[in-house]
Amino acid sequence: MKDPSDLSGGRIANYDIKERLGAGGMAVVYSAIQQPLGREVALKALAPSLKNDNAFLQRFELEAKTLARLDHPNILPIYDFVVTPDVIFITMPLINGGTLRDILDKGPLDGSTAWRYLREVGLGLQHAHDAGIIHRDLKPNNVLIHNDGRAVLADFGLARSATGDTRLTSAGFALGTPGYMAPEQVLGQDLDHRVDIYAMGVMTFEMMTGTMPFGGATPVEIAIATVSQPVPSAAARKAMLPDELDAVLARAMAKDPKQRPSSVRELVALLGKVPQRRSAVTPVPVKTASPARPPAQPEPSPVAVTSSAGPAVTTLEQMGLPRLQPTGTAVADWYFDSAMLGAKEAAGPAWPRVQAAASPDGQNRVATLAATTTAFEIVFEGESAQRLTEWGRRTAEHGLGGRPAAAREQRAIKLVPGRKRVALLLKGHVESLDAMRGEPAHAWREVDANRFWVVHYQNPFAAGRHKKDKACHFWIGSYQSLLRWAGLANDWLVDEVECGAVTGSGDCVFAIRSVKA
Repeated sequence: MKDPSDLSGGRIANYDIKERLGAGGMAVVYSAIQQPLGREVALKALAPSLKNDNAFLQRFELEAKTLARLDHPNILPIYDFVVTPDVIFITMPLINGGTLRDILDKGPLDGSTAWRYLREVGLGLQHAHDAGIIHRDLKPNNVLIHNDGRAVLADFGLARSATGDTRLTSAGFALGTPGYMAPEQVLGQDLDHRVDIYAMGVMTFEMMTGTMPFGGATPVEIAIATVSQPVPSAAARKAMLPDELDAVLARAMAKDPKQRPSSVRELVALLGKVPQRRSAVTPVPVKTASPARPPAQPEPSPVAVTSSAGPAVTTLEQMGLPRLQPTGTAVADWYFDSAMLGAKEAAGPAWPRVQAAASPDGQNRVATLAATTTAFEIVFEGESAQRLTEWGRRTAEHGLGGRPAAAREQRAIKLVPGRKRVALLLKGHVESLDAMRGEPAHAWREVDANRFWVVHYQNPFAAGRHKKDKACHFWIGSYQSLLRWAGLANDWLVDEVECGAVTGSGDCVFAIRSVKA
């Protein structure tokens, strides 16, 4: 017999309720159709047992008002807030990609995948903090994966204004989820935005190790461990993880909020500097006789700079990829204009400082792009990787938006299945980049069933630059946007395999790899 409180199959206001999707302590979520628009939505109804509880009603209404204040691509928006005699509910976009919890249930993530999700969660969380909103229940269950691959921050049911009552419920119990709650949250003390920074530290630990930092048989035991035990070592639980990660996590999960990074932006910047793996661990070599998979690449020396081809480019040449040697300094108008507009948007109010630091040469556009990249590093310092990635994303979006045939091409390419779609996407992309440079300057190769490599010979963003660490964040963002445009962002990721600013060759190699790789 159907539960009489189940709204499935009924109609409320102008919403046709389809099916029940799940329930929490405060609300029940359904899929529904908004009429007359025919729009599919998620309808979140206050649990029937709570509709007469003023405290919970206020929290529910607060969630609606909180979401209405926040407008960001990494925060789930609100469509409607409806109060009827029988049901009180809010409606939001229906996200079908699951949650970060679903992804983590399959095991720990590699560094680049974790970084991608953490960066996007961080962008949304920083936007909320800038608006004076503390989430207070940040956890993988509350991070939805959008159909286009974006991580979207959801469930602001416990959120509070930074100037409001941030401590306890009327019953006197701390709000939050054990394991992700900061010590001060467990103890019912005054809270600020740093409880969310703590939760991001816990999520990072879980993403990288597949385990929670503090355990216990009951929520009370977990709470006691959170308050009393030191932050454990992630590297001790997973040998390939670097000590640098432990140092960042120790700060993010410090017992004293004053010892944590001052903002989510600062935490993301610190995580962006963490190496992908422990440098002392030597990767198991792969036989070079097999053409299916290139050998594992050694970490580049932080001091050696050479003009010869790097090991990744050499490997591709051994696989038959011809070496290209572009010599021009031209960049097509359509691309250069998109890049400069994207740079201005990514820099925001600091754009005049970036321009001043770059001292661009209007005659040599390759040098201008390289100088602008360096200027971002100078102006934004620890935040530069994030800003450069955003620059790449915005440039790609402007470039795609400026092509009259882009929408038609997008519809056509989505009809092609996964791996073949990547190959088709890269073929068109390389041709477009060559047209941008006015000469052959890019090449790609499918190196195995789960990995494609793309070479940017004499990459403009690496020209004349010498770095200790991989620094072509611009192209990471650009490829992320390209994958999202093609509907591939959930299944394929981007890594920089080899940076021409590190090898000194100017040739950069990027991997488009399956999440299965």
